Amino acid sequence: MLPIILVILLFFLIPSVILWIIFVPITIRIFAETPWLPALWHGPMGDGEEAVFFGRDGSRLEGTYLRRETGYRHGVLVYCHELNGDRWNASPYIGDLRKNGYDVFTFDFRNHGGSDCIAAYEPLPWVTRHEVDDVLAAVAYVCAREGIDRVGVLGVSKGGTAALAAATEDGRIRALILDGVIPTEQMQVHFTRRFMPIYVKYSDLLRRLPDCSLGMLGTWAKFILGFRRKCRFVNVQQTAARLRVPVLFIHGMADSYVPVATVESLCRKVKSDAELWVVPKAKHNGAIHLFPKPYSFRALAFFDKHLRPPQPLTAAPFMLISPEETAAVETT
Repeated sequence: MLPIILVILLFFLIPSVILWIIFVPITIRIFAETPWLPALWHGPMGDGEEAVFFGRDGSRLEGTYLRRETGYRHGVLVYCHELNGDRWNASPYIGDLRKNGYDVFTFDFRNHGGSDCIAAYEPLPWVTRHEVDDVLAAVAYVCAREGIDRVGVLGVSKGGTAALAAATEDGRIRALILDGVIPTEQMQVHFTRRFMPIYVKYSDLLRRLPDCSLGMLGTWAKFILGFRRKCRFVNVQQTAARLRVPVLFIHGMADSYVPVATVESLCRKVKSDAELWVVPKAKHNGAIHLFPKPYSFRALAFFDKHLRPPQPLTAAPFMLISPEETAAVETT
């Protein structure tokens, strides 16, 4: 009996060791050397109130509180910017929301803008505990400042991924809009299949490996790279399964960096009220620039539904675009 068990163990152990030796170092390299994601520059909005708050580890973070442009406040939103951006990237997203009664708090993640820079940490597109803690600190600051217990979050790209994870830990986050979210585990498998044949000769073997095997390689890559860079990467797939708040995913059909299929897979993991709006012709983070009015209309309708209290308006709403016009624009 014992020899049979040893044979079985060797049958599985030897291929695993071979896979480790061949593929794990390359998986780490692919994971660490992802394509550069530029962020559009936007100048500061001069009508905000500057704020300083602190993360759990004492990191100093900077933000700006922008008040609504109507008399009655319908809700408070936190904006989470993309990799390589800063708080002012909120500019194209929040104008109509402010006109319709929403205050917005936008802040700089660590190693971005005016917030503290951690010397040993180099941000990648993949979300870590650093970004999640920054979102949690921003939500805590806003709730304490305004004396509220519910906020909505609008996050873009990596900022959206961080917001998704934060929403599973802080019940004051009641609604999420995530634009161009980056599902780490699905993207690791995608990049491994796409780029691994460039680095190794065993591409035929790679094609035959199931996604679960490539996922294990990605898990080891996250662990080793996190140890090297003194950070801990978040398992986005597992986090999405714990999400219990309404979420609107927005993604560009022409996103060449994050394929729509990876976001569809992530969306299916969510157990709460989840909706996916795939925007025709839009590239990564490009929906707001291609269809600004439909985008604003959907964002306002979503936050009104899930965040706005059942109280009468004291100011007439600012009409963005009718549902009929929205459908007409989206089909062009």
